[in-house]
Amino acid sequence: MTRGLIASGLVIALATTALAAAKYYVIVDPVGNCAVVDSKPGAGAGMKVLGNKDGYPSKDAADKALKDSSKGTCKGIVE
Repeated sequence: MTRGLIASGLVIALATTALAAAKYYVIVDPVGNCAVVDSKPGAGAGMKVLGNKDGYPSKDAADKALKDSSKGTCKGIVE
């Protein structure tokens, strides 16, 4: 029973850490289309991160930043 409690606690701790670490990024591609993505693009991907370079803690926050930063920067928004 003790092993089961320890295993359950470990799973909960890992899941909580994974959820807390989720980040969302506002990006613009080489063509000028913008989107919110859940992983930071690599340096060679040709995409640029807009707004908070460290990412946003929620998709809602990233969506709001996309709407705010899309004026004049984005040709289109990809949902």
